[in-house]
Amino acid sequence: MGTVIGRVTLSVRSPRYAGERLLLTLPWKRETFAGEQKFDPAIVVYDELGANAGQQIGISEGSEAACPFSEPTPVDAYCSMLIDEIIYKTEL
Repeated sequence: MGTVIGRVTLSVRSPRYAGERLLLTLPWKRETFAGEQKFDPAIVVYDELGANAGQQIGISEGSEAACPFSEPTPVDAYCSMLIDEIIYKTEL
């Protein structure tokens, strides 16, 4: 999971990117789920779902990030879901 903090604008881009946005996103740490503001360093996430700044998103990274594409595409992180609500219990 991650929190979108902005968008990335490119002056030159690969023709394989079409109809998407690139989001600057802070990946969550375990402590973030418990309400602390702790994040990993920001990453760029490929988005076709329309996430906005401040929104929580689900992120797929690595080889899984390229799975939605029919042809090889240079993507390291993919926005796989828009999150509306999080319910997290720290104790069972």
